[in-house]
Amino acid sequence: MRTNLRLTTLSLSVSLLLAACGGGGGSTTTSPASATETPSTGGNTTGNTAGNTTGTNTPPSTNGLAPLPAPVAASASMLMSCPDTPAAGSTAQCSGGSIVRANENGVTLTSSGVQVYGMSTSDLKTPNAHPETATGFKPASGGFTEARVSKDANFVVSKPALLLSNLGIKWDAVHESPQIVETFDPTQGRVNLGANGQILPDTLHPNTDTAWYDFLTKGAGATQSHYANNRYFPRADPSRCPTGITPCPTQETTGVVLTAGDWRTTGTEPDMASGSRLHEDGDVHAGDGVTGATGPGVPFPGSKGYRDFSNASYRYANLTKWVSQDTTEIAEWANTNNEHNQNRRGIIAFGAVSDPSKIPAAGSANYSGWVRGWYTPNDSTEPTSFLAEASVTVDFSKRQVTITVANARTETATPSAVPVSFTATVGMGAANTSVANYLNGTIAAGSLKGGIGGRYFGPSDANTPSPEIGASFSMTDATTSASAIGGFIALKR
Repeated sequence: MRTNLRLTTLSLSVSLLLAACGGGGGSTTTSPASATETPSTGGNTTGNTAGNTTGTNTPPSTNGLAPLPAPVAASASMLMSCPDTPAAGSTAQCSGGSIVRANENGVTLTSSGVQVYGMSTSDLKTPNAHPETATGFKPASGGFTEARVSKDANFVVSKPALLLSNLGIKWDAVHESPQIVETFDPTQGRVNLGANGQILPDTLHPNTDTAWYDFLTKGAGATQSHYANNRYFPRADPSRCPTGITPCPTQETTGVVLTAGDWRTTGTEPDMASGSRLHEDGDVHAGDGVTGATGPGVPFPGSKGYRDFSNASYRYANLTKWVSQDTTEIAEWANTNNEHNQNRRGIIAFGAVSDPSKIPAAGSANYSGWVRGWYTPNDSTEPTSFLAEASVTVDFSKRQVTITVANARTETATPSAVPVSFTATVGMGAANTSVANYLNGTIAAGSLKGGIGGRYFGPSDANTPSPEIGASFSMTDATTSASAIGGFIALKR
């Protein structure tokens, strides 16, 4: 196995990313994570749960084996079903539009994925010493993320999308902001979700349409969804940046950067699809005439934050690593004097999950692949992006999965060790049950303790194990508040 996965590249220039700012009436400035770290690499997304949501009904261990995941509710699907229609010659892959089981050993299960995420901590302090940025990290729960991609006949990714909800982003300090639907599209426009959850392109309303941008007449009671998921740039009117942002950006994103891995031959290095976008979600200056405006429309790309993602992929499995930084308690929406920035970041392992009825009941398989994630030595320190190698051995007869994460190191030009390497044996679902394509259990890396959840991907049968496997994990040290979230995808070798 190669010892260094290539570093992902920014899809935007550094100067463009550094321009991301928050604040409307306030002076909050957003500093993107990608300026200090390598960027991270489905139905109506509601986050509604089905079946067990606490993980408390896991069967006990027997004969010294790791306990097996409990069955999910009969109504819960454990197969992939994607709402978007892919382009001709392509297939759609997604993580699923609702939660099957929340926070089982720190990992959330969806129909065709497993996910973890965490939140910044600087914005939780009173007073907030640096409202212009968001730093620190701790694992979190309760939110929901959906990832979607298309793949062509050669399994190259296109049309990535992130759908984020219930992450505690509140423009008005009370109500959850509209669901984020991020497509990293470099053109002007907006997106909506159809009745079945499909992503639908739409035309951007002009800044002169104050019936749509109704903050001018309704104030804080305006329609928040009209100020979300809009792409205002590029545009004919010039950007209007605050003093200190030079050059002033004129576009939000340059789109997605694709880099091929060597997994199609003898290697395990996945393909990478990476992107970043400056956003203006919640900026009331989208419509003309709002107090404090110095010109038409929103002032500049990134007036309310940025998003980064990178998607590592094989034929069936994907590992998406994402960041969203957003301005919250926005001065115009909230009756507070606390406008500030916060961020959320997470990992989703997802794709074309294996049919649970066709997972072998006997035999074994070995897998090799790559790990990506974040680590922080305490909850106030900005997390470091890390890489590692993953090796997995599955005993289908015993329903036991041994996972080794090794050689964890920072994702930098000069890597240094990160204390998140571990070996753990966890249980997979019983044969011929709905959870036969799912694994979950506890893990530990020194004083870091937590859990891992995983899925099998690709076609299988009684005699042929799934060709790919993937997982997400979360760990915390209760004494030092050190923590890590991560995930991997791996190929049968």
